[in-house]
Amino acid sequence: MFLQQASLVDMNNVSLTDKLANLYGRYTEVEPHVNAFIPERDFKERLFNDANDLLEKFPNQYERPAFFGVPFAIKDLIHVNGFQTQAGSKLPSLTLTSREGSFISKIRSMGALIAGKTVTEEFAYHSITPTRNPHNIEHTPGGSSMGSAASVAAGICPIAVGTQTLRSVIAPASFCGVVGFKPSYDRVTLDGAILMAPSFDTIGFFTQDIESMQFASSHLIPNWRPFFSEKKPILGVPNGMFMNFMSEDVRRVFKNQLELLEKAGYSIRHVDMPWEDAFIAGDSMIRMVHGEMAQIHETWFRQYEHLYGSSVKDAIIKGQTVLLEELEKYRIGQMVLRNDLEQTKMKYGIDLWVSPAQGGVAPKGFEKTGWAGMTAIWTYAGLPTISIPLTKIDGMPLGFQCIDSHGNDEELLFWTKAIKRSLSSE
Repeated sequence: MFLQQASLVDMNNVSLTDKLANLYGRYTEVEPHVNAFIPERDFKERLFNDANDLLEKFPNQYERPAFFGVPFAIKDLIHVNGFQTQAGSKLPSLTLTSREGSFISKIRSMGALIAGKTVTEEFAYHSITPTRNPHNIEHTPGGSSMGSAASVAAGICPIAVGTQTLRSVIAPASFCGVVGFKPSYDRVTLDGAILMAPSFDTIGFFTQDIESMQFASSHLIPNWRPFFSEKKPILGVPNGMFMNFMSEDVRRVFKNQLELLEKAGYSIRHVDMPWEDAFIAGDSMIRMVHGEMAQIHETWFRQYEHLYGSSVKDAIIKGQTVLLEELEKYRIGQMVLRNDLEQTKMKYGIDLWVSPAQGGVAPKGFEKTGWAGMTAIWTYAGLPTISIPLTKIDGMPLGFQCIDSHGNDEELLFWTKAIKRSLSSE
């Protein structure tokens, strides 16, 4: 096990020298085993040069911004000036690399120290990667934001950035035992990133604890509005097919968690969901992803088809059969489902949806990197979701997932913190 606590909140009172020492020390000790980062030849020299640049940019210690010297790990789908973008692929990096977007520019303006680019599956879709789960290196860390999740779980960085299309933040967060937050769709700008399916893709974050996630989100998500409530949220548990996506061990753990929440004073309502047709037609979501992938990769694929891995190549070829009219039908379906879920919440008085973050714990081996069953439908609807580490099965972490309405990110984090406190105190 290659674990160490690295809380973002605790770093507020840590000097830049100590931040650098922790980052370099953990990187040197753990990275050869975990392989969370894209290898960097002059890592130490670049890191200390960047730190000196920060000191020159922010000389007054009393006027330094929120993330001064805080190491951020960045998924290698997101362009960062000074780094190549490979996106887990064999395509020429000069073809893929572009200028960083507004999100990276924003964290730089707040004093962030770029720890490095983290490993992703090929174009965030599928491939075997070298990254290992810090809890047990014989198990997958989850995909596709595996490097980002592993870097936080291993205590190399206190915060990491990933992206999610169907499960790529929530699955690795669950598997690696860290907090993973996928904000509402379109709340964080995605310029400066290689997309997989623009109607789904969302930037997300990983931290060690919920307090750090609240702190980070309040600075990183535009127009953040502090939320407070003295009431306990009414929790909704989906009936039907959704509950069939979990193993018996996960079902047993989730049942126990619900019982503990009821003892803590939470009302729990089991609800028939407005999505059974969406699940029955689950292939439609995948066709939508494939169709948008084909659009994104049209020019690259025409020139470099021979360099694509078999899984990504097959997905793009399938996506080429998806007509524009079909894609538009699916996009309309996203808005319909979002509205239907909101109406269902109002009908049953639900404040938050809850479920396991994954249908199982991290599998042994590296071919299977997660299951979309517990996450995809929420992502399709563009809702904010979070996974918090609460329990383990056979020594491997399992996340507890909370979901709120689109745009209610502040409310989601506030109530998730209360839920974690209630379950942790039992």
